Amino acid sequence: MDFENDNLETLVPRKSGDSSSPAKVWVVASGKGGVGKTFVSSSLGITLSKLGHSVVVVDLDLSGANIHTTLGVNPSHMNIRHFFEGVKTLQEIVIPTQFANLSYVQGFWDSWTPIDFNSVQIANLIPEMKSLRADYVIVDLGAGALEPHLDLFKSADEKFLVTSPEPTSIEKTYRFIEAYVCHSLKQNATPDAYGQMISTLRSHRQRTLAKPFSFRSYLKEQEGFQYDFFETMSSNPVRLIVNSARSQTNMDLGHSIKSVCNKYYDLGLDYVAGIEFDNAVWQSVKGREHVLVAQPFTALAGQFLATCKQLIDPEELRAVV
Repeated sequence: MDFENDNLETLVPRKSGDSSSPAKVWVVASGKGGVGKTFVSSSLGITLSKLGHSVVVVDLDLSGANIHTTLGVNPSHMNIRHFFEGVKTLQEIVIPTQFANLSYVQGFWDSWTPIDFNSVQIANLIPEMKSLRADYVIVDLGAGALEPHLDLFKSADEKFLVTSPEPTSIEKTYRFIEAYVCHSLKQNATPDAYGQMISTLRSHRQRTLAKPFSFRSYLKEQEGFQYDFFETMSSNPVRLIVNSARSQTNMDLGHSIKSVCNKYYDLGLDYVAGIEFDNAVWQSVKGREHVLVAQPFTALAGQFLATCKQLIDPEELRAVV
């Protein structure tokens, strides 16, 4: 399926509610690649669209844009590069899919040199995403805690952090969480106070502190910080998703990570979903038919449905998958 028409105004989804209200931005991130982040992003988008909401999925994975593959769409010449170069507005590069209410913005596809974006570009991108003619914008970030990733993650209405049960993924998940906290605190700290905190964290990593490190306890004992960060985190927490769970132990991993973050960082996470491993996922990608379409009544589909229903206002629901 290929959409090469530059004039897409009549094809993109309209808002299902008040057209004057900004789109809600959901950002999907991970500390490590290969954990199924793009699968989660596309599944959230498809599920929300089945619930009657208009959705745009934005591919910001600079290392390997492939949202189009998971949605069964051929890559388009019209992509996010045109926005960053100032050639097109974000709305002008929204591309429809075969799914009702679901469109996407193609990631970098036609570049043969290393790609990067900075915090200034992200600051310009955020209001553009909120002004898209959609109820929800799902952003598929690249892996890792790069500063632009953290800027966008911090600004999101919903923040999803995807991990898998593998030890390397779990470790990178903790590193992403630490980087996110530090990045957020840096904006409300003096340079000296921030530098001292980083030094203390290194000592914590080297197991040379006298007691376990807690961000909240540390900040209360130091000058040069503002303390509203943890209140913000409580009202808009990181939503943890454990993908490719093969056992109940894997499913329980999210509760363990949540407990560790609370104990050592005094940081609350919301373990929102454990997604079961299913061979049909990679088989559906190979066949270019999303598994939620090929098998819409499986436990996997039910897990994404429950996740979306948990996070959106139930009064807004107008359809059932």
